[in-house]
Amino acid sequence: MISISTVDIAVSMEPQRGGKIASIRHRSTGREWLESSSSPLEGALEDDQSFDDGDMCGWDEMMPTIEECRYPDSDIWLGDHGELWRQAWAVTSSDATSITTLVRDEVLGYRVERRLRVVGAGLSVEYRVTSEVDVDRSILWAAHPLFAHRRGTRIILNGLENMGPPTSWPEGTWTDDGWSLDQFAAGQSQKLFARLTTADASVTLVDPDGARLRMRWNRNDAPYLGIWLDNCSLSRHPVIALEPTNAPCDALDVAVEAARPDSPWTLRSREHRVWRVDLELSETAVTSLNGSHHHKE
Repeated sequence: MISISTVDIAVSMEPQRGGKIASIRHRSTGREWLESSSSPLEGALEDDQSFDDGDMCGWDEMMPTIEECRYPDSDIWLGDHGELWRQAWAVTSSDATSITTLVRDEVLGYRVERRLRVVGAGLSVEYRVTSEVDVDRSILWAAHPLFAHRRGTRIILNGLENMGPPTSWPEGTWTDDGWSLDQFAAGQSQKLFARLTTADASVTLVDPDGARLRMRWNRNDAPYLGIWLDNCSLSRHPVIALEPTNAPCDALDVAVEAARPDSPWTLRSREHRVWRVDLELSETAVTSLNGSHHHKE
Protein backbone atom coordinates (compact mmCIF):
# COMPACT_ATOMS: atom_id res chain seq x y z
CA MET A 1 0.00 0.00 0.00
CA ILE A 2 1.25 3.48 -0.90
CA SER A 3 -0.11 6.64 0.72
CA ILE A 4 0.00 10.34 -0.12
CA SER A 5 -1.39 13.18 1.95
CA THR A 6 -1.70 16.84 2.84
CA VAL A 7 -2.92 18.32 6.11
CA ASP A 8 -6.48 17.94 4.76
CA ILE A 9 -6.64 14.70 2.80
CA ALA A 10 -5.05 11.24 2.93
CA VAL A 11 -5.18 8.83 -0.02
CA SER A 12 -3.95 5.23 -0.19
CA MET A 13 -3.67 2.91 -3.19
CA GLU A 14 -2.61 -0.68 -3.77
CA PRO A 15 -0.68 -1.20 -7.03
CA GLN A 16 -0.91 -5.01 -6.85
CA ARG A 17 -4.74 -4.88 -6.88
CA GLY A 18 -5.31 -3.13 -10.18
CA GLY A 19 -4.06 0.19 -8.87
CA LYS A 20 -7.06 0.27 -6.54
CA ILE A 21 -7.49 3.50 -4.58
CA ALA A 22 -8.27 1.97 -1.21
CA SER A 23 -8.88 5.07 0.91
CA ILE A 24 -9.85 8.73 0.54
CA ARG A 25 -10.03 10.22 4.02
CA HIS A 26 -10.79 13.76 5.11
CA ARG A 27 -8.27 14.26 7.89
CA SER A 28 -10.08 17.05 9.76
CA THR A 29 -13.30 15.05 10.15
CA GLY A 30 -12.01 11.48 9.89
CA ARG A 31 -14.65 10.76 7.22
CA GLU A 32 -13.58 7.78 5.07
CA TRP A 33 -15.33 8.28 1.75
CA LEU A 34 -14.55 4.94 0.10
CA GLU A 35 -16.00 1.58 1.07
CA SER A 36 -13.25 -0.30 2.91
CA SER A 37 -12.11 -3.86 2.34
CA SER A 38 -13.17 -6.59 4.77
CA SER A 39 -9.65 -8.06 4.66
CA PRO A 40 -6.12 -6.83 3.90
CA LEU A 41 -5.52 -6.07 0.21
CA GLU A 42 -2.53 -8.33 -0.20
CA GLY A 43 -1.23 -10.18 -3.25
CA ALA A 44 -2.49 -10.40 -6.82
CA LEU A 45 -5.95 -11.54 -7.86
CA GLU A 46 -6.62 -14.72 -9.80
CA ASP A 47 -6.93 -14.40 -13.58
CA ASP A 48 -10.47 -15.81 -13.50
CA GLN A 49 -11.58 -13.70 -10.51
CA SER A 50 -15.12 -12.32 -10.88
CA PHE A 51 -15.42 -8.65 -9.97
CA ASP A 52 -18.63 -9.23 -7.98
CA ASP A 53 -16.87 -11.95 -5.96
CA GLY A 54 -13.86 -9.75 -5.32
CA ASP A 55 -13.03 -6.96 -2.90
CA MET A 56 -16.11 -4.78 -3.64
CA CYS A 57 -14.40 -1.76 -2.16
CA GLY A 58 -12.36 1.28 -3.09
CA TRP A 59 -11.87 2.81 -6.54
CA ASP A 60 -11.06 0.63 -9.57
CA GLU A 61 -10.62 1.57 -13.24
CA MET A 62 -12.94 -0.03 -15.79
CA MET A 63 -11.48 -0.34 -19.32
CA PRO A 64 -12.22 -1.25 -22.14
CA THR A 65 -15.65 -2.45 -20.94
CA ILE A 66 -17.61 -3.05 -17.75
CA GLU A 67 -19.84 -5.94 -18.77
CA GLU A 68 -17.94 -8.81 -20.35
CA CYS A 69 -18.51 -8.92 -24.10
CA ARG A 70 -16.92 -9.70 -27.44
CA TYR A 71 -14.90 -6.91 -29.01
CA PRO A 72 -16.93 -5.73 -32.04
CA ASP A 73 -16.30 -7.65 -35.28
CA SER A 74 -13.66 -9.91 -33.76
CA ASP A 75 -13.07 -13.11 -31.79
CA ILE A 76 -11.53 -11.14 -28.89
CA TRP A 77 -13.34 -11.69 -25.58
CA LEU A 78 -13.23 -8.87 -23.03
CA GLY A 79 -13.42 -9.89 -19.38
CA ASP A 80 -15.75 -8.94 -16.53
CA HIS A 81 -15.30 -5.25 -15.63
CA GLY A 82 -12.49 -4.92 -18.14
CA GLU A 83 -8.85 -5.93 -18.24
CA LEU A 84 -7.14 -3.60 -15.75
CA TRP A 85 -8.64 -4.10 -12.29
CA ARG A 86 -7.12 -7.53 -11.62
CA GLN A 87 -3.61 -6.71 -12.89
CA ALA A 88 -0.63 -5.48 -10.92
CA TRP A 89 0.22 -1.87 -11.80
CA ALA A 90 3.84 -0.69 -11.84
CA VAL A 91 4.76 2.36 -9.78
CA THR A 92 6.86 4.63 -12.00
CA SER A 93 7.25 7.54 -9.56
CA SER A 94 6.04 8.65 -6.16
CA ASP A 95 6.59 11.30 -3.51
CA ALA A 96 4.71 12.64 -0.50
CA THR A 97 1.83 14.07 -2.57
CA SER A 98 1.73 12.09 -5.83
CA ILE A 99 1.89 8.56 -7.25
CA THR A 100 2.22 7.62 -10.93
CA THR A 101 1.47 4.08 -12.08
CA LEU A 102 1.50 2.20 -15.38
CA VAL A 103 -0.44 -0.82 -16.64
CA ARG A 104 -0.79 -2.50 -20.04
CA ASP A 105 -3.83 -4.12 -21.61
CA GLU A 106 -2.23 -6.92 -23.62
CA VAL A 107 -5.62 -7.92 -25.08
CA LEU A 108 -6.22 -4.74 -27.08
CA GLY A 109 -2.71 -3.34 -27.00
CA TYR A 110 -2.62 -0.07 -25.07
CA ARG A 111 -1.05 1.23 -21.88
CA VAL A 112 -2.59 3.40 -19.18
CA GLU A 113 -0.66 5.81 -17.00
CA ARG A 114 -2.45 7.30 -14.00
CA ARG A 115 -1.18 9.98 -11.66
CA LEU A 116 -2.77 10.61 -8.27
CA ARG A 117 -1.98 14.03 -6.87
CA VAL A 118 -3.24 15.67 -3.67
CA VAL A 119 -3.38 19.43 -3.15
CA GLY A 120 -5.14 21.02 -0.17
CA ALA A 121 -8.35 19.02 0.37
CA GLY A 122 -8.41 17.84 -3.24
CA LEU A 123 -7.38 14.80 -5.26
CA SER A 124 -6.62 14.98 -8.99
CA VAL A 125 -6.72 11.71 -10.92
CA GLU A 126 -4.87 12.27 -14.21
CA TYR A 127 -4.97 9.69 -17.00
CA ARG A 128 -3.07 9.02 -20.20
CA VAL A 129 -3.93 6.09 -22.48
CA THR A 130 -1.57 5.30 -25.37
CA SER A 131 -2.06 2.91 -28.28
CA GLU A 132 0.75 0.40 -28.82
CA VAL A 133 -0.72 -1.29 -31.89
CA ASP A 134 -1.22 -0.41 -35.56
CA VAL A 135 -5.01 -0.58 -35.52
CA ASP A 136 -7.66 1.75 -34.12
CA ARG A 137 -9.45 0.59 -30.97
CA SER A 138 -12.81 1.43 -29.46
CA ILE A 139 -12.56 1.87 -25.70
CA LEU A 140 -15.16 2.29 -22.97
CA TRP A 141 -13.78 3.83 -19.78
CA ALA A 142 -15.44 4.36 -16.43
CA ALA A 143 -14.03 5.24 -13.04
CA HIS A 144 -15.50 2.89 -10.45
CA PRO A 145 -15.31 4.38 -6.94
CA LEU A 146 -17.55 2.71 -4.34
CA PHE A 147 -18.37 5.46 -1.85
CA ALA A 148 -19.50 4.50 1.65
CA HIS A 149 -23.08 5.59 2.25
CA ARG A 150 -24.17 7.09 5.56
CA ARG A 151 -27.79 7.37 6.61
CA GLY A 152 -29.09 10.56 5.01
CA THR A 153 -26.30 10.93 2.41
CA ARG A 154 -27.64 12.59 -0.76
CA ILE A 155 -26.44 12.79 -4.36
CA ILE A 156 -26.62 16.27 -5.89
CA LEU A 157 -26.27 16.74 -9.65
CA ASN A 158 -25.10 20.10 -10.96
CA GLY A 159 -25.12 20.49 -14.74
CA LEU A 160 -26.14 16.88 -15.33
CA GLU A 161 -29.40 15.63 -16.81
CA ASN A 162 -30.94 12.38 -15.65
CA MET A 163 -31.40 10.14 -18.69
CA GLY A 164 -34.47 8.52 -17.14
CA PRO A 165 -34.77 6.24 -14.12
CA PRO A 166 -35.85 2.64 -14.72
CA THR A 167 -39.48 1.80 -14.03
CA SER A 168 -38.38 -0.12 -10.92
CA TRP A 169 -36.87 3.01 -9.37
CA PRO A 170 -38.25 3.34 -5.79
CA GLU A 171 -41.00 5.94 -5.60
CA GLY A 172 -39.95 9.12 -3.84
CA THR A 173 -36.20 8.56 -4.05
CA TRP A 174 -35.66 11.70 -6.17
CA THR A 175 -36.36 15.05 -4.55
CA ASP A 176 -35.30 18.64 -5.20
CA ASP A 177 -32.46 17.99 -2.75
CA GLY A 178 -31.09 15.01 -4.65
CA TRP A 179 -31.19 11.24 -4.57
CA SER A 180 -30.84 9.09 -1.49
CA LEU A 181 -30.15 5.41 -1.03
CA ASP A 182 -32.18 5.39 2.19
CA GLN A 183 -35.45 4.41 0.49
CA PHE A 184 -33.96 1.32 -1.12
CA ALA A 185 -34.97 -1.91 0.59
CA ALA A 186 -32.24 -4.20 1.87
CA GLY A 187 -30.92 -6.25 -1.03
CA GLN A 188 -32.03 -3.74 -3.67
CA SER A 189 -29.73 -2.08 -6.21
CA GLN A 190 -30.07 0.03 -9.34
CA LYS A 191 -27.95 1.51 -12.14
CA LEU A 192 -28.78 4.61 -14.14
CA PHE A 193 -27.02 7.24 -16.21
CA ALA A 194 -26.92 11.03 -16.42
CA ARG A 195 -25.64 13.24 -19.22
CA LEU A 196 -23.42 16.29 -18.64
CA THR A 197 -25.15 19.42 -19.95
CA THR A 198 -22.51 21.99 -18.98
CA ALA A 199 -18.72 22.02 -19.17
CA ASP A 200 -18.43 22.72 -15.43
CA ALA A 201 -20.80 19.97 -14.31
CA SER A 202 -20.23 18.18 -11.02
CA VAL A 203 -21.74 15.53 -8.76
CA THR A 204 -21.65 15.90 -4.98
CA LEU A 205 -22.21 13.53 -2.08
CA VAL A 206 -23.57 15.38 0.95
CA ASP A 207 -23.77 13.91 4.45
CA PRO A 208 -26.38 15.13 6.97
CA ASP A 209 -23.63 16.81 9.00
CA GLY A 210 -22.58 18.87 5.98
CA ALA A 211 -19.50 16.91 4.97
CA ARG A 212 -19.29 16.65 1.20
CA LEU A 213 -17.30 15.18 -1.65
CA ARG A 214 -17.53 16.81 -5.07
CA MET A 215 -16.36 15.25 -8.36
CA ARG A 216 -15.69 17.26 -11.51
CA TRP A 217 -14.41 16.36 -14.97
CA ASN A 218 -14.53 17.68 -18.52
CA ARG A 219 -17.61 16.97 -20.61
CA ASN A 220 -15.45 16.61 -23.73
CA ASP A 221 -13.58 13.75 -22.05
CA ALA A 222 -16.46 11.83 -20.54
CA PRO A 223 -19.97 13.16 -21.28
CA TYR A 224 -21.82 10.76 -18.96
CA LEU A 225 -22.09 9.71 -15.33
CA GLY A 226 -23.04 6.22 -14.28
CA ILE A 227 -24.73 5.97 -10.87
CA TRP A 228 -24.84 2.62 -9.08
CA LEU A 229 -26.81 2.46 -5.83
CA ASP A 230 -26.50 -0.74 -3.81
CA ASN A 231 -28.16 -1.42 -0.48
CA CYS A 232 -26.32 -4.66 0.24
CA SER A 233 -27.31 -6.42 -2.97
CA LEU A 234 -23.70 -7.13 -3.97
CA SER A 235 -21.87 -5.03 -1.39
CA ARG A 236 -21.47 -5.73 2.32
CA HIS A 237 -22.71 -2.24 3.25
CA PRO A 238 -24.77 0.40 1.42
CA VAL A 239 -22.60 2.02 -1.27
CA ILE A 240 -22.90 4.68 -3.96
CA ALA A 241 -20.79 4.39 -7.11
CA LEU A 242 -20.36 7.63 -9.06
CA GLU A 243 -18.80 6.64 -12.37
CA PRO A 244 -17.62 9.32 -14.84
CA THR A 245 -17.70 7.52 -18.18
CA ASN A 246 -17.58 7.96 -21.94
CA ALA A 247 -20.66 5.80 -22.65
CA PRO A 248 -24.18 5.58 -21.16
CA CYS A 249 -24.05 1.78 -20.96
CA ASP A 250 -21.83 -0.90 -19.45
CA ALA A 251 -20.88 -2.99 -22.50
CA LEU A 252 -18.42 -1.87 -25.17
CA ASP A 253 -20.19 -3.75 -27.98
CA VAL A 254 -23.51 -2.07 -27.11
CA ALA A 255 -21.84 1.35 -26.99
CA VAL A 256 -20.22 0.82 -30.41
CA GLU A 257 -23.47 -0.40 -31.95
CA ALA A 258 -25.33 2.65 -30.64
CA ALA A 259 -22.88 4.80 -32.64
CA ARG A 260 -23.26 7.98 -30.59
CA PRO A 261 -21.01 10.79 -31.80
CA ASP A 262 -19.51 11.29 -28.32
CA SER A 263 -18.99 7.69 -27.21
CA PRO A 264 -17.16 5.44 -26.84
CA TRP A 265 -13.64 6.67 -27.56
CA THR A 266 -11.74 5.69 -30.68
CA LEU A 267 -8.08 5.38 -29.82
CA ARG A 268 -6.17 5.84 -33.07
CA SER A 269 -3.13 3.75 -33.89
CA ARG A 270 -0.07 4.83 -31.87
CA GLU A 271 -1.87 7.90 -30.54
CA HIS A 272 -2.71 8.88 -26.95
CA ARG A 273 -5.52 10.51 -25.02
CA VAL A 274 -5.39 12.41 -21.70
CA TRP A 275 -8.12 13.33 -19.22
CA ARG A 276 -8.64 13.90 -15.50
CA VAL A 277 -11.14 13.70 -12.66
CA ASP A 278 -10.95 16.08 -9.68
CA LEU A 279 -12.30 15.47 -6.19
CA GLU A 280 -12.70 18.04 -3.45
CA LEU A 281 -13.59 17.34 0.20
CA SER A 282 -15.12 19.88 2.57
CA GLU A 283 -17.34 20.33 5.59
CA THR A 284 -19.54 22.86 3.77
CA ALA A 285 -23.22 22.08 3.40
CA VAL A 286 -25.15 22.22 0.12
CA THR A 287 -28.63 23.77 0.13
CA SER A 288 -31.42 23.98 -2.41
CA LEU A 289 -33.11 27.25 -3.31
CA ASN A 290 -36.10 27.22 -5.69
CA GLY A 291 -35.01 23.88 -7.10
CA SER A 292 -31.43 25.02 -7.76
CA HIS A 293 -28.41 23.67 -5.91
CA HIS A 294 -25.93 26.14 -4.51
CA HIS A 295 -22.63 25.53 -2.77
CA LYS A 296 -21.96 27.64 0.30
CA GLU A 297 -18.32 28.45 -0.16
